[in-house]
Amino acid sequence: MDCKKVSYTLPFKGFNIYNATAYVQDHTLINRGITTLGGSTAPQCVMSNNKYEAQERALMGGIYFIASYLTPILLIPQYNKYFLKNKGIIKSLEGEAKKIIQVPKKYLTPDGDLKKGLEETAQRLKLQDKNIFNEIYERYNNPEKLKKDLLSVHEKILMTDFITTGAMWSAIPWIATEFTEHRTKRKDFSAGFNLKKDENKSQSKTKKMLWNIGFSIIPGILFAKTVTKGLSIKSKNPILKKITKNPHNFDYASGTNMTKTIYASIWVLSSFPAKLISSRDKNERKDRALRDIGLFTMFFGGDFAINNIAGRIADKIFKTKIIDPKTHNLRNFRMLDEVKDLDPAVLKKTKNIGAGIYWFSLLTNTILIGFGLPKLLNKFLRYNIKKENEKTQTFSNFTISEFLKKS
Repeated sequence: MDCKKVSYTLPFKGFNIYNATAYVQDHTLINRGITTLGGSTAPQCVMSNNKYEAQERALMGGIYFIASYLTPILLIPQYNKYFLKNKGIIKSLEGEAKKIIQVPKKYLTPDGDLKKGLEETAQRLKLQDKNIFNEIYERYNNPEKLKKDLLSVHEKILMTDFITTGAMWSAIPWIATEFTEHRTKRKDFSAGFNLKKDENKSQSKTKKMLWNIGFSIIPGILFAKTVTKGLSIKSKNPILKKITKNPHNFDYASGTNMTKTIYASIWVLSSFPAKLISSRDKNERKDRALRDIGLFTMFFGGDFAINNIAGRIADKIFKTKIIDPKTHNLRNFRMLDEVKDLDPAVLKKTKNIGAGIYWFSLLTNTILIGFGLPKLLNKFLRYNIKKENEKTQTFSNFTISEFLKKS
């Protein structure tokens, strides 16, 4: 059956819940932005120990949400155009030639058929100038050289995106904590306010900030170069071999939106250590460590588990095709119309039920992250502060008794 004909037999044009679901699934930062506002911001503000913690978390969530849109909408398109132009792959920053950046990375590997990749991408993007990619290919007259240059551009984009995104995420805790310190004149963890005495110990911020900058830049350089090397050579190294085997994990959807693999790497290698470094005291450091581990687990593991379990049940009961038999994971909704030999009625049912499962998973994740996680962390914080107060009281009593004995 012709895939194109299938898509025209179904009323899925314009805005609808399925199109919105496919958009959010492809846009990892927006997916995370929704989870952040719905899960780790709004409910966690309600679950905060006091108004200062609530205001601080609201500020962090708001800035993060803005940054989620800032990167793919404003920055990445500029990186794409200028790096392609500087490398000489395109001659002008205008026109459709710049969309060559959307050629999937699987066609840039040693075994990849670049010409086929250019043709399929041009067809998928429905370019007005059907020969624009072919003109670039013929101008090079050397597929391997074009592959190498495209990979070089991809490396620069990934590196720059990693560094700018990591820097933005690293800056958010600093902005929020400085805001709280300015208002309260306190330098300790805001969640501990009213639970213990004021703490105004002065800490060196310069050293912490330098470490934060280092975690924004160095991992970005190393990660981008490792990915490029993994894509460009055949290696027996397990890490490089896995990159070559799964190049789609490093594509940017629509040329601007990072995959979950890239997102997770920035989170683990840059954002997470930066949060720990910028913590104001050991209680905040523990809270951030446990909170981020919980968020990471639910955002990747929880999302994967709920989607897979619900998807398999739906496929069995309703005879849908939500789970991809090759990856054993939820299908990419953006590519669902291109699945061959899929009956129109089954396709329609798959879209409707698949979208429902996706949003159910997102809602479940936000509830667990928003209410379950902070409830446990608040108990943990109160326990730690209680132990600290008891230890201080014991030490104080011991000192006074020793003084009286010596007197």
